[in-house]
Amino acid sequence: MIAFSIILFYICKETTSKPSPESLLKINKPNDSSIIGIWKHMSPHGPVKINFKENGVVETDLGDNNSVDVISNYVVQADTIKFIDKDGKSCPNHGIYKIYHRGYTVAFDVLDDLCNGRIKSTSGFWVRPNHMEQISQLNTIIEKTNDIEYVLHRGRMYLALSKTKLAKKDFDTYLKKDSLNAKVFIHRAATRFPNGLKGIVYDCNRAIALDSTDKNAYFLRGLAYYGLNEKQKGCDDFQKSIDLGFEILKQAEYDKCKEYWQNE
Repeated sequence: MIAFSIILFYICKETTSKPSPESLLKINKPNDSSIIGIWKHMSPHGPVKINFKENGVVETDLGDNNSVDVISNYVVQADTIKFIDKDGKSCPNHGIYKIYHRGYTVAFDVLDDLCNGRIKSTSGFWVRPNHMEQISQLNTIIEKTNDIEYVLHRGRMYLALSKTKLAKKDFDTYLKKDSLNAKVFIHRAATRFPNGLKGIVYDCNRAIALDSTDKNAYFLRGLAYYGLNEKQKGCDDFQKSIDLGFEILKQAEYDKCKEYWQNE
């Protein structure tokens, strides 16, 4: 009986003291409490770099070629940011965006902005200048753990860099284990342009079923429907996105949809 107890003690001791894969790794998670500093991403018009300074000024480099093309003031309140352009290729009115800061990436989602150029250059995911080092670290973490949150971080980083095939692969992996995250379906939809239009409709349908208030799901589905020559459906989705706050679409999609909108 004593011998059995000793054996059981060592079995339990080994089981409870065995370190997890995560504890064997030195994980240096990026700071997710401040946007101060430089961020980069690939916009529809090419690479962009922004530099948020502590004095409330942000400099935008359209082209990431060490120039300053726009100088703006910014104000952060809770999870929103207001841009007020002051100099350069500026917009006359302010723009307000929701901030999603996750350390490895920051994303800006337009809430109130009628400047199409700023929306295109600002919206979406951004990464830090040392993003390749961070991706390398994520590769190691993902290889040694089963934490799909790190897969999602990497997918967002790939999306910021317009590496859509790699991003889609990570979003596929994530959604196999968590199919209740509407945002990730929208992320994956964004990777399917320009040739995966039916897949975009599928992903946006899934996102809308989970969250019917996300304007981006209707916008992306509208683009896909329009590309599939289902123009009425596309314009209906654009209108729904406008109703949910994507005001710029009234101007941006007017020529496409005026005949459909006038009939309503």
